[in-house]
Amino acid sequence: MKRSIWLAIFMLTVMGSAASAQSRGSYFFENSLMRSKLNPAFAPKNDYASIIGIGNFNVDIASNVGLKNFIFPDGDVNYLFLNDAVPAEKFLSKMPKRDPYLQKRVETDLFGVGMKAGRDGYATLSLSLVENGKYVVSGDMLRYAKSSKSTDLRIFEGSSVCLAGYAALAAGYSHDLSAFVEGLRAGARIKLLLGLAAADIAIDKAGLQTGEDQISALLHGTGSLSGIRLTADNGFAIALPQFNSFGAAIDLGVSYRFPIDGPWLVEGLELSASVCDIGGLKYRHTLSSLLLDHQFNFTGIGDLTSDVSAKLEQTVNDLKAFTDIDPSEGDAFAYWLPASIHVGATALLPQINANAALLYYHAEGHSNVMIAGGYSPYEFLNLGLNWTFIGPANRLGFYAEFIPRKYLGLFLGMECASLSSNNRYIPVRNFTESISFGVNVLFGE
Repeated sequence: MKRSIWLAIFMLTVMGSAASAQSRGSYFFENSLMRSKLNPAFAPKNDYASIIGIGNFNVDIASNVGLKNFIFPDGDVNYLFLNDAVPAEKFLSKMPKRDPYLQKRVETDLFGVGMKAGRDGYATLSLSLVENGKYVVSGDMLRYAKSSKSTDLRIFEGSSVCLAGYAALAAGYSHDLSAFVEGLRAGARIKLLLGLAAADIAIDKAGLQTGEDQISALLHGTGSLSGIRLTADNGFAIALPQFNSFGAAIDLGVSYRFPIDGPWLVEGLELSASVCDIGGLKYRHTLSSLLLDHQFNFTGIGDLTSDVSAKLEQTVNDLKAFTDIDPSEGDAFAYWLPASIHVGATALLPQINANAALLYYHAEGHSNVMIAGGYSPYEFLNLGLNWTFIGPANRLGFYAEFIPRKYLGLFLGMECASLSSNNRYIPVRNFTESISFGVNVLFGE
């Protein structure tokens, strides 16, 4: 019976990432504190200071696959996709056209302040910890492992892991340019980056040879590591920061608001655009290379009624056994931040304290379109709903913000895929979740 170690690797990666960026629901409220993270041209109406550690916490994960791609129910039993109980055509029909991927971003502010700078300006300063990650598995390899009856060795490319953790000291400024063009505002944010840990690993050769009761695999890959040390059992652990990995980035934004004297309660339209995280950093090695170059046999994991956790642990131990590591100092390597683009249009409905909006955003090579509606029953309360209906994110979300003129402000945003599941409680949508929350001290007039 054919099983796959690759599924275990992929699922371990996903599970390790699902702790889950700034909620895009905040983009459409002009008094929101955090929307300037998405577009530095935006300026809150309040001065604020973040509470250390909880002032701004954001987690975002997105993928073009989910558990429903790899786990299939049959009666009272769930089977992994390579089990003979799962027809090949059923698995293949679930696979996306692009290689399966999962990307994540985790960001938290250690501190942050924002304040008015003169009559027309607004300045921000923050220190954040950020982790970006992207994991890709060859889709052709998964299809071949399931459907091929050949005993010939087949080579696949395209699997990779890229992780980067860094600290970002960011200084931003937004200025009202109505003296030149009525309704125009522009902003920029400069970021100084300190690299903490990174891994860039490419599996440039993955070979599979299928059999009746086992699969033989050939792996060859190389990687660059920084901020990571070896443990006694040939494992990895985070090393103390070396303070020798630096970089810089910039965010740019613009917004334009013009009045509309027309029907339908619309009294203004705000157009905006931004591009964030243009830049990168250079990581120094604490390990010069990671080398995978071994052939091995495995029978893998059975159905999910057995002790899966023990078998996953054994899989990790097997991976360590065929990993060679050169701990010598190596050359530096560059990491470019995953730049993001936001383009929005917001119709202002002040007579009913509401807005309606459309947002296009592009990140990690994937485009999405969101529609949103917002309602502010009081000056200090924002409530919103949004739906990303085009793109791999494809999720529903809400945003709530309590923002009085002084004392404490709170915000919470969440976006998630449909919670529907099949008859064995396996979610039927892709992995795609986002959560954002924070507590800030406000200073008003």
